[in-house]
Amino acid sequence: MTLTSPAVAPVARVARLRTYAMTPPTHFTVSYAINPWMDPSTPVDTDLAIAQWLRLRETYESLGHRVHTVDPHPGLPDMVYAANGGLSIGGHTIAARFAFPERGPEGDLYAAWFHGNGLGPVHRTVGIQEGEGDFLVIGARILAGTGFRSHRDTHDEVSAITGLPVVTLELVDPRFYHLDTALGVLDDENIAYYPPAFSPASRTLLRTLFPDAIVATDDDAAALGLNLVSDGRHVVMTDAAPHLTELLRAAGYDTIAIDLSELLKGGGGIKCCTLELRGIDKEVLVSPPAVSGPAVSPPAGHLSAEPHVAHNYSPLPVTAATAQGAWITDIDGRRFLDCLGAYSAVNFGHRNPRIVAAATAQLERITLTSRAFRSDRLEPFCAALAALCAKEMVLPMNTGAEAVESAIKVARKWGYDVKGVPDGQAKIIVADGNFHGRTISIVSFSDDPDARNGFGPYTPGFVRVPYGDAAAMSAAIDDNTVAVLVEPIQGEAGIIVPPDDYLPRVRALCTRHDVLMIADEIQSGLGRTGTTLALEHWDVEADLYTLGKALGGGILPVSAVVADRDILGVLHPGEHGSTFGGNPLAAAVGHTVVDMLTEGTWQARAADLGRHMHARLRDLIGHGVVAVRGLGLWAGIDVEPSLGTGKDICLRLAERGVLAKDTHGSTLRLAPPLVITEAEIDWAVDQLAEVVGSAG
Repeated sequence: MTLTSPAVAPVARVARLRTYAMTPPTHFTVSYAINPWMDPSTPVDTDLAIAQWLRLRETYESLGHRVHTVDPHPGLPDMVYAANGGLSIGGHTIAARFAFPERGPEGDLYAAWFHGNGLGPVHRTVGIQEGEGDFLVIGARILAGTGFRSHRDTHDEVSAITGLPVVTLELVDPRFYHLDTALGVLDDENIAYYPPAFSPASRTLLRTLFPDAIVATDDDAAALGLNLVSDGRHVVMTDAAPHLTELLRAAGYDTIAIDLSELLKGGGGIKCCTLELRGIDKEVLVSPPAVSGPAVSPPAGHLSAEPHVAHNYSPLPVTAATAQGAWITDIDGRRFLDCLGAYSAVNFGHRNPRIVAAATAQLERITLTSRAFRSDRLEPFCAALAALCAKEMVLPMNTGAEAVESAIKVARKWGYDVKGVPDGQAKIIVADGNFHGRTISIVSFSDDPDARNGFGPYTPGFVRVPYGDAAAMSAAIDDNTVAVLVEPIQGEAGIIVPPDDYLPRVRALCTRHDVLMIADEIQSGLGRTGTTLALEHWDVEADLYTLGKALGGGILPVSAVVADRDILGVLHPGEHGSTFGGNPLAAAVGHTVVDMLTEGTWQARAADLGRHMHARLRDLIGHGVVAVRGLGLWAGIDVEPSLGTGKDICLRLAERGVLAKDTHGSTLRLAPPLVITEAEIDWAVDQLAEVVGSAG
């Protein structure tokens, strides 16, 4: 039998940010059979299941949704199907009471997790019910399945606890033993479902309640195509239900296909792995646990300093132990919203599942050869990165400072070999307030006394001019000038955005005088400002880009110089190198980062959230804040000096669970991971408002 959907007029669908709980399939296997999908004789690839699960989680996070992780337990392979663990709605959380003894202990474990994470009150029903497997919330009512797992009488218990009407639906096909296998909620009014899974009376009821529902075919249902998750616009679903996918798209939904075939061996799909947490107080979602007294003061018995670490940093007194997404947890279990993002190195969030999966897979293959041999990862990485930057070649290195040093060497070599500058006479023009690293050559052209003083003699060959002053740069260029090195937006200086005509004029000067334009995009690039490269905001293309920080995905140092062949081609074997530069592990991680950026969603996310963040920050001007600068999810904030230094403000923010970093004077900067949510931004700005409002 083949069923088709009635025509559904496409409309503009609106997404709503969601919060989910998921349990990784660390112990997943099929060792028993409690539904028709399970066959203990079929081998299970746990590593593949983990990789597919990580892809699902990364998809949610890339859409802006927040994912909490529930720890898996040995001997409970079906715990990965987190939707069965309970129902969370309207400030109430109901832990499951499972029908089969094989899954029975999961109910207690999920109840404990709900309670431990502030999702109370936590209720336990008398009757059997398996959470969101059989209870699907749509608008102000709950659709409830019965017939195989959840008991009919338990529907009344759930209604009494939540105060919402519960609509009972009888399931009759054992393949669709849970409601979420035969019906998917698309938004507050719409569903997709498979009528043969329901009794005649329930089919009639569904037709009455949802006359415009999308009706799945036999093949759609057999692939668990209805076991989907929707945020109202984006529908995350299996890649094995093409007809249902077409119907959803025709109805105005954006579908995202995920291969979860390994977990299907246990009878579960996308929705089975996803428990939505609804109606939770904002503080539970976006703030760290309440702490009496300063959150950053370690208790007695903990190290209060690092006596064996060179004192080249003055860190905030927070000792990180774990991190996930935009949050860091310290050694005492206190949570902090990371609004620094390791100076843009953690653009994609701490332990981004997609990047971690790539690194883990490569760790099991090969990590280092040196450049004495080729590796199968290097050329694909360099080709992808070159394409992302619209260039032809890549020089892979490790740290940002190495990339800048390498670009300087390339520029000088190009000046001698191509432009014809006399040997030893090459000049490179740099900007006041620059920060390109802390090597001897780089600090030689810094005007930051902390970075420069006491480290001479200095490397010659650099001319410094005021940042943002194209006329001064023009006056400084002579026949021996080989390059201009500039940050499109100065980061360490306080997120300084230049005048709109500055970078186009610099580009024109470089072209006119046969000078290379080097753009240091180590902090500003790779999505931070809402574009792949910050120069795109001014429609300017550099001759060389230096990249780093986010290129390593927050896992390891990866940097690069990217340029065309006529520039990077001046290097020959033996003239430049790095043992670790372009190693297979770095290439695998870097290639994954490039693939993520090629999709464009990260840049769009930074642009959209950046507009919101800057609007909120500008509201503080005149209320303790003097000025706000930046683009995308990058902001420099000048605080009224009488309220304290930037370091003082950062310490007070840390007491409230927000991690930021000062630059100079009373300036601090925000560069949160791009996985941060709008609600988390609001909470962080609220903390800053409290700090500058109560300081002094």
